[in-house]
Amino acid sequence: MWRRTSGLIPSGTATLRATTLAAVLLSAAPSAAQTAPESTTQAPSAFSEQAARLGVSRCANLFAGIGRAATVGSTYAVQVQADGDDPDAHTVQGVVGIAYDRPDTQGQAAAVVSAAPAGKGCEGQMVRVAPFQLSCPEVLGLLPEGSTAAGDLAGVPLHNLGGNQGQALLVPSGSSCVVVSIARMVDSP
Repeated sequence: MWRRTSGLIPSGTATLRATTLAAVLLSAAPSAAQTAPESTTQAPSAFSEQAARLGVSRCANLFAGIGRAATVGSTYAVQVQADGDDPDAHTVQGVVGIAYDRPDTQGQAAAVVSAAPAGKGCEGQMVRVAPFQLSCPEVLGLLPEGSTAAGDLAGVPLHNLGGNQGQALLVPSGSSCVVVSIARMVDSP
């Protein structure tokens, strides 16, 4: 049985480490610092607060790290779901509404982040959908250095992001481009 928080809880603003458009919307995988457990000097995120409220502890740090990676440079609200009977034995999932209001990046996006027990550790995923007011060929030039084409999926270009940051699908939509960022992360003991 799934249970939810009682609605969307605004988190405030996630800090931005890089100010380029590419870093805000295309980078998917967190740095080593972002996957580490949240320190006592860092304010807890809405992801960790809601997971704790639902009784999630086992994969809470990975879940919060994935959430921070998905929302860097934004204001966001998240609704977290976890199993009501045994939250540490099942997936914890967050559905996220994201708003970017920066001089170089404005607009809305959405993400789904999740973490689940796997063996003695945890595995998690993030899928973020961000529309750009640029064409897909223009967005292609913004992908992280080292990104490579990985083929087409039913005509939709797939790219492996440089620096092992995950993958991106570039979906044309009229004269703009919708970027679907996908990343998988593992937290093992």
